Amino acid sequence: MQIPFVEVLESHSKVNVPLLELRINVPFSYSIIIMWSAMLYYTIYFYALKNFFKVFIKKNMFETKSLKRLRFFLKLNLIPIIYIIIFTVSFLLRGDTFSPQDDYFIVFAHLVVAFLIYLYLDILKKGKHVQEENDLTI
Repeated sequence: MQIPFVEVLESHSKVNVPLLELRINVPFSYSIIIMWSAMLYYTIYFYALKNFFKVFIKKNMFETKSLKRLRFFLKLNLIPIIYIIIFTVSFLLRGDTFSPQDDYFIVFAHLVVAFLIYLYLDILKKGKHVQEENDLTI
């Protein structure tokens, strides 16, 4: 695969900055892949958050489309929990020691948001059911 201005060697990547005639050696590491995947995840996350807030300004909140948006946002909040479980199990299987740091706080924040969205989703489902019953009686 050809990437403009990047030469990939065995253990290092060399990035050439065209206008400054600068060459930067970047060692290959899986942390770069994790960083880019985290940025992609949070790009999708904040787009879904924008759609989540759109649910509140609609006249009819009990639409199927709104419920799908909320379910998708709920699933996005569960992904970091799965990640940290796999991360912790991998450390335990390798016999390495690990210390809970900021990663666990972020996962806890996602867990709280997922719980609140689950409660809100349950309320919307019940509201949709009541609205459908009212539409049938009229």
